[in-house]
Amino acid sequence: MSAQILAPAAVLVVWTLIVLFWIVPVRFGAVAKLSDKSALAGKEGVRGNDLEGVLPDRANWPAHNHTHLHEQPTLFYATVLILAVVGPA
Repeated sequence: MSAQILAPAAVLVVWTLIVLFWIVPVRFGAVAKLSDKSALAGKEGVRGNDLEGVLPDRANWPAHNHTHLHEQPTLFYATVLILAVVGPA
């Protein structure tokens, strides 16, 4: 198994975690600054999609990036794992 091919996948995992931790202060800060929290009131378990249109776009960008980091690289991860197992051919 070639471990060098796993490095790009590991970097992408680290980047995904950085973006995940970036969401917390940005989103919580934006919710704390909301003057009218009535859009969130009465909802049990508010989800990220519920914050669209309520929070400013800048507060939603990290969440969008995080979502894309989970959706887009699926084939990349599969390809890297196949190349690591099969090896250079």
